[in-house]
Amino acid sequence: MNATTRFLNKSNVFCRNIHSALLHQELKIVHMTEVPLKHIFIKNLRKSASVPEALYSTYANIVDSIASPGTHQEFNRTLMEPYLDLCYIPKEVPPSSTYDFAYESCSSVETSNESITSMFSQKMDFTRSAEQDGSFDNKRPKDLQRYKNMRKWKRFGKLKQTVDANEAFVLKLMSFNILAQSLLELHPYLYKYHDTAALPWRVRKPLITEEILQSEANVICLQEMQEDHLEDFLIPFKEQGYDYFYKKRTNDKDDGLLLMYRKEHLTIVDYTKVEMFQSGVELLNRDNVGIIVKFALKDSPETQFVIATTHLLYNPRRNDVRLGQVQILLTEIERIAFIENTMTGPKYLPIILCGDFNLEPHTGVYKFITQGLFTYQNKGRNLESQDYRYLSNMLLPPHLHITDDCQHFNVLLERLRGGGRGQVMLENRENDKNGHRSEETVSEDVSVNTNTNQYQKIEIDEKSHVKFSSGTLTHPFKFRSVYKHKNRHGHPEATTYQNNWITVDYIFFSDIEPLGILTLPTVDQCNDLPTIPNFAVGSDHLCLGASFKVLKRKRSNL
Repeated sequence: MNATTRFLNKSNVFCRNIHSALLHQELKIVHMTEVPLKHIFIKNLRKSASVPEALYSTYANIVDSIASPGTHQEFNRTLMEPYLDLCYIPKEVPPSSTYDFAYESCSSVETSNESITSMFSQKMDFTRSAEQDGSFDNKRPKDLQRYKNMRKWKRFGKLKQTVDANEAFVLKLMSFNILAQSLLELHPYLYKYHDTAALPWRVRKPLITEEILQSEANVICLQEMQEDHLEDFLIPFKEQGYDYFYKKRTNDKDDGLLLMYRKEHLTIVDYTKVEMFQSGVELLNRDNVGIIVKFALKDSPETQFVIATTHLLYNPRRNDVRLGQVQILLTEIERIAFIENTMTGPKYLPIILCGDFNLEPHTGVYKFITQGLFTYQNKGRNLESQDYRYLSNMLLPPHLHITDDCQHFNVLLERLRGGGRGQVMLENRENDKNGHRSEETVSEDVSVNTNTNQYQKIEIDEKSHVKFSSGTLTHPFKFRSVYKHKNRHGHPEATTYQNNWITVDYIFFSDIEPLGILTLPTVDQCNDLPTIPNFAVGSDHLCLGASFKVLKRKRSNL
């Protein structure tokens, strides 16, 4: 028996031992963090001198996590597939496509040992410089020309519009998931068939920076901005007159959202940084965040609008989680964008909502955003109809005081009674150093029953009521996407590659007039593009861009 065979036999033993240990703990449901078992193994492999040591460390991490209450909470973040699904076997993938893994059972390991050994033993070199082998100079011109042919600014709609600077302001916005280097290195299997010379941050950063600066956007919304890269990344933007907001993802994540804006054009009226993670709420145990800013024109302070950006959960199977995250985000947007109550209903500022939503066009959450109404009760976690494991009438628990109309109950109550701003019952570590939700303070004669998941309809006055746990969500905005997701020939557009080329990034708008968009390539065009990142595109997502006509208003028009 050779060394490789002995190692593979030990690998199978460790796989079975991990499974047995968890069953011995009498766990009815096995959980783990958003970083799957294979990523823990890869992390331990980097630290260990040998593969068996890394296997043992991974096994020890799992046992410790079960025993430790502190880390046990981290294990409860994401529902994990049964342990028989945790052996990852590489697909047979042609070199021209992005690498991914198929889920196979442990029983398949013995027939694919060579693949597993190769996958774990090959460490990608993310430090190799493109200049060392001449890749950048040789490949960039060709890649860049091909990419530029796909990305052109064009007007929105058929009619050409003119803008009088005295009457309106042209707002140009870019949204871009720039791929945090830490995530790239944590998931090297996704970039197995890329040119590794194009993957280091020192190669990608100037490409990303150049593409953003060339857009000449007034507002730039970036996702996956790594915190320890932030200070250096901001240097050229500060030189160009940009100020910024940054919100790191919660808990132990090291990347987040960066929103930059031109100080010469815009001033800040209000803002909030949203945390989707809420302690004790299973649906909201992910670390995604959002930034919402109310801007005013510097030369017309009465002219105001709201821009929000987010990066929602990735897990393709958990559209229910994304729906809950969007409910929180829209509730905070409602609070920031509200102007006044009128005879016909609430009035809101113009709104732009952008980011990486990790969902495809015309799926459940997309429909909720663009249609303002969605019934989730009796649907599956993917928000499609199914015969088992369907959702109940409650999505978010009532103790958050978020209504099914995406409003803060306490805020709404104060508005209708002519009081103050009202208290937000969301936990926010950045606002509360203790990381705890503030005590509830609502009027004695109106209250929310926080101890039930049953449907509640609460009368506020003769004309107003709110609903909790009704099984249906609504919101008051009229969001549309600046992109139609298909070109004029019916060919689908794409913004990233996830097993295939798809759209997951969006720019939505409400009560504001689009002028132009930065076109997206079709799936067929993307298939002819070298895998991204490459020497023209610095990220594994394509940037989005749009311009809008902001009508200047007098105070009486607000």
